[in-house]
Amino acid sequence: MIDSSDEKQRTVLRETLETLWTIEQDFRRSLGDFSAVRAKAPDVSSVVDSILPDTTKQRQNELDGTSLAQLEKLVTACRLCKLEKTRHLVVFGEGNIPARVMVVGEGPGADEDAAGRPFVGKAGQYLDRWLASIQLSRTNGAYIANIVKCRPPGNRDPESDEIAHCLPYLERQIELIRPETILCLGRVSAHTLLNREGTLQSMRGQWFRYRSVPLLVTYHPSAVLRNPSLRAPVWEDMQRLAAFLHIELPHKAR
Repeated sequence: MIDSSDEKQRTVLRETLETLWTIEQDFRRSLGDFSAVRAKAPDVSSVVDSILPDTTKQRQNELDGTSLAQLEKLVTACRLCKLEKTRHLVVFGEGNIPARVMVVGEGPGADEDAAGRPFVGKAGQYLDRWLASIQLSRTNGAYIANIVKCRPPGNRDPESDEIAHCLPYLERQIELIRPETILCLGRVSAHTLLNREGTLQSMRGQWFRYRSVPLLVTYHPSAVLRNPSLRAPVWEDMQRLAAFLHIELPHKAR
């Protein structure tokens, strides 16, 4: 689940205002002043917005109408989170547009940070084999991106504030890529796009929806390289994806 520091502050402010309203109402009742007592708490959203504007919503509005080239320029110039201090290159994404499948990973690694391209290391080469097994590639039907566009130091998971800052870029990117399906690689990707918790094991192989786009969850290639026993379930997922896209597979090569 996404829980940025800005949203935490907005939640605390909203709860504080609602608590103060309750205290005021109780105080009026204790004085016998029932003229201003209300049965229902007021909507404090406008007050919260005036004190702490929803920056994520503002940025989403600012990105509306941008082209993919314009969006890439904005991402390249982004300085919104601490990852910009340690990154070498921004990794925007690459592939076929419009895409039959948009693959969404977690974040760039060292190889990607050096090249400015997604999934170019060992995990990326393995991902290319997955796509080839169902007759797709970066130049034929697939587009590849990540939840965050800059490498988290030490290949750690992206933190909630980093995700919150980067998510509007990805959301606009998905709108522009117009994929028929989305393939989420790993827990962070699935939790972010679905905005829900759950173990990867319970979500893997299941179809969900991101807005109106069918979304399939599977393991991250790095996890499969570490644990070859995951190859079989991943192949099942790739077959599911191929069947959904009506791709006939001539053989079952992994």
